[in-house]
Amino acid sequence: MRSLLLPFVILIPLVNLTACGENFSVSNVSLGGSGSGTQKPLPGGDTGGISNPSTGDKDEVYEYIVTIPQETQDTCMGIQRNLRFIDWETKQALPIGRVQQINITPLQIEIKNTTPNYVYQLVPLCSPIEFQLDQTPMAFSQPLRCGADQDELQVLRPYETRTYELNLTFAETELPFIVSYNAFYQTELPSADTEWKKCEAAKMVVPIHKRRVPKVIGKEEPTESVPEIPSGDTAD
Repeated sequence: MRSLLLPFVILIPLVNLTACGENFSVSNVSLGGSGSGTQKPLPGGDTGGISNPSTGDKDEVYEYIVTIPQETQDTCMGIQRNLRFIDWETKQALPIGRVQQINITPLQIEIKNTTPNYVYQLVPLCSPIEFQLDQTPMAFSQPLRCGADQDELQVLRPYETRTYELNLTFAETELPFIVSYNAFYQTELPSADTEWKKCEAAKMVVPIHKRRVPKVIGKEEPTESVPEIPSGDTAD
């Protein structure tokens, strides 16, 4: 996922992260600017949500679908995080319980600063989005990556809203699939000894299932009959 960066970079040699009594040491923190609010979707798979598992029948085709769950929402230090599935054309939230093909159903993550103050957001390893398959974290590709042990510092302007769209086409599984948004927050200008507030990750369990695509029997096109040319002598 790409973030909009300011035209300058500041490196902070050491930042202490405090969460639940634990201290975390993070080096090489880069400063990123606040963006306009809309990010491009993360790269997904290239199968379009359709697969051909080896079942013995070469004509069997399956697709992965999602049953739309309830929107999740939480607030930490005035930062509201919402996760919801949206219609890929209208960008409106989909009704709970609707069944949709996963390849046409983006997951929207909305980050909203509800305060009149600037809020600093520290993104671990430049990647706030985490995927988990059952109990196992999943890796995914992204066009922009941080260096080793490098985190990104973003600035959320007063009342700013940022939206991200995740393409989950790659999630071809029926195991419990979890999407999380992780970040640390601070209202004061960070320094080397800043203690960051870590909120509980905003999470959504995505109910994905596989179903067989029914075969479509094509209709035969009617054939045109060519009139026979009568045999015999032709007139001069």
